[in-house]
Amino acid sequence: MCKSYYYGSSQEIVLEKSTKEINQQLTAEAHLNKFLGFAQTNSAALAVYRLPNESKLKILCDLSGGKYIQELNLEDLSSGFLMHPFRTGLNKIVHFEAEVLGEILLTPNDNDTTAEISLDWLRSPSEQIEAKIEEASEFDFSILAKNDNLRSTFSSEYIQMVEEGIQSIKREEFYKVVPSKIKHIESDNNVNLGQAFINACYKYPNAFVNLTFSAKTGLWLGASPETLIEDKKGEYFKTMALAGTQRKSEKSIAETTWTQKEIEEQAYVSRYIINCFKKIRLRDFDEIGPKTVEAGNLLHLKTTFKVHTESANFPELGSVMLKLLHPTSAVCGMPKESALEFISKKEKHDRSYFSGFMGPVHLSGLSHLFVNLRCCQINNQTVTFYAGAGITEDSKAEKEWEETEMKCKVLSDVIFGI
Repeated sequence: MCKSYYYGSSQEIVLEKSTKEINQQLTAEAHLNKFLGFAQTNSAALAVYRLPNESKLKILCDLSGGKYIQELNLEDLSSGFLMHPFRTGLNKIVHFEAEVLGEILLTPNDNDTTAEISLDWLRSPSEQIEAKIEEASEFDFSILAKNDNLRSTFSSEYIQMVEEGIQSIKREEFYKVVPSKIKHIESDNNVNLGQAFINACYKYPNAFVNLTFSAKTGLWLGASPETLIEDKKGEYFKTMALAGTQRKSEKSIAETTWTQKEIEEQAYVSRYIINCFKKIRLRDFDEIGPKTVEAGNLLHLKTTFKVHTESANFPELGSVMLKLLHPTSAVCGMPKESALEFISKKEKHDRSYFSGFMGPVHLSGLSHLFVNLRCCQINNQTVTFYAGAGITEDSKAEKEWEETEMKCKVLSDVIFGI
């Protein structure tokens, strides 16, 4: 029996890593589908995720189903997984306790569904729970909610919203706004969730790929390219500005060119982060970028900001910055308050957890939260995709509609195996 050490916000948590593996080797997708079936039938909360540029899939399970958080204070949370909606109210902040932890190592050949993979327990469940996971039946989509009254956003609706946003910008009500839309696709409930997750891992090597389920939050799958915060206890704090979107071409990333509109959009996000630092009188930080990064078939502009927390002597920096940053300029607009008011009046759908944030907290001393982009919610006989586009004075409404269609298609191809 060997031990791995994970650090929570207040005390050291020792996780026992069992040398015992599940007796029957399964494919990675089969492991994931068994965990989903187990979580559903046992009212547990489940988070499966793969951090950017890593080869390990993490599986985290809260046997009690997760708990609601009234007010987020990152430093007070125990090790687990956090889901935060775009706006609190109808949708709640939910924390999954890390009661069961496991990991699966993916190699370049593991996208072959016949490959046998072993699940390694990081925090071993009881033999009774382990047996229930092994014997779990398939996930039952019919038990999920059925959104009969939900429909896709019409192109005419979105284009009008963009045009109204441009007019508001010209009146100097705000400088940028990010209207979103939904694309509602009917499904016959035969989505292979485990395989869709594996597909997303290979499609989005630089993204935070996630699959979450609980009775409190529903069933979500996504691949976010955007870090909200990365907080390594006693070492560093990171955040990023990500904006501008174009389709990946045959050119190398180094040869990518950007329009003035896209450069300006990215600069707004960077300035917003710098202004947040100014509010808390934090002046010592590293600014890296902007540079072009890849996310699936799309390219974005990214600037990374890093603070060395030991020298800054600011132990609550993670919580303070979360309150200042969310919702970011990349998903809401700038100034935040007036852009948020526009979104609240014009959007006809509930964003729910789209453009909120999620991720592991206090695992290996690290809290890594991502803006919930490139995501969908899966319900009974439907999959709802969410997408938005940053609007500035130079935006063209039809082009912004095309950008949201492109974002939805990249993920829908993964979900439906196209």
